[in-house]
Amino acid sequence: MDPDEPHLRDAVRAHRHLRRYVLPHERVVVATRLHWARLLKPAAVTVAAFLVIGAIVMSTPHEMRGVVQWLWLVWFVVAGRLVWLWLEWSHEWFVATDKRLLLLYGLIVHRVSMMPLKKVTDMGYARSPVGQLVGYGRFDMESAGQDQALRTINFVPQPDATYRVLCDTIFTPGAATTEPDGPRQPPAIPVGGGAGRPGGPAGPGGPAGGAVPGGPTVTVGHGDHGDHGDHGEQARRRPITQPIEVPPRAPAPRPADDSDPIPTVDPPQWYAPPKSDGGGAVVPKPFL
Repeated sequence: MDPDEPHLRDAVRAHRHLRRYVLPHERVVVATRLHWARLLKPAAVTVAAFLVIGAIVMSTPHEMRGVVQWLWLVWFVVAGRLVWLWLEWSHEWFVATDKRLLLLYGLIVHRVSMMPLKKVTDMGYARSPVGQLVGYGRFDMESAGQDQALRTINFVPQPDATYRVLCDTIFTPGAATTEPDGPRQPPAIPVGGGAGRPGGPAGPGGPAGGAVPGGPTVTVGHGDHGDHGDHGEQARRRPITQPIEVPPRAPAPRPADDSDPIPTVDPPQWYAPPKSDGGGAVVPKPFL
């Protein structure tokens, strides 16, 4: 067991926001907030706004300072934005379990982006110069589907260790997929009949040997059961793709007396050409 697993489980149990979305039977491998470097840009903007406004106010003559004092309202807006982003950052969590990846974010409207591990086909890892300096990285997920809710996870703390854990969880090679051993399906054509089957050796009214009347006969070789028990067992389990003996076709029936051929009838002569007997033409009867 990973030595960090008890700590991760305690973190999930202690945080009410995480307990809502992590299932009881899931094994948590990563549970962390995003890196504080996410607040560097708004913090730098707030500090820069303070320095600029302070410089403007200090450089203004005393009689004119009352006019430029409203610039501090702009700074309070910028500082309020920094506080809001800090509150949002405190509610952002990246969680990886043995079944899926989760990104939790949102202060007022809570949102969850998720990707099942079985859909992850590749994972990119990048660290900018600032990320190498302060210690964060970015993960780019690729999946077989399209329009996934979770594609990029930025500002991940301890990126090297997190990358190794995710690769071990997502891309661990497993055993080859094999079908579980179970009862074999009965063949489409019954081989040799069977007890209790119609037409089998013990079936009522069945012919000997389990042959089906009027049907093909499947020949399956049987070995010597006494001396070669394994060979006989393999012969009984042989698939049904064996030569099929087809009975010869019965000859056509012939008359009892070969000397009496089948009489033939000539087609009737509906019209005969006129004949001449020397006294003129003879008109056929149908024309009279």
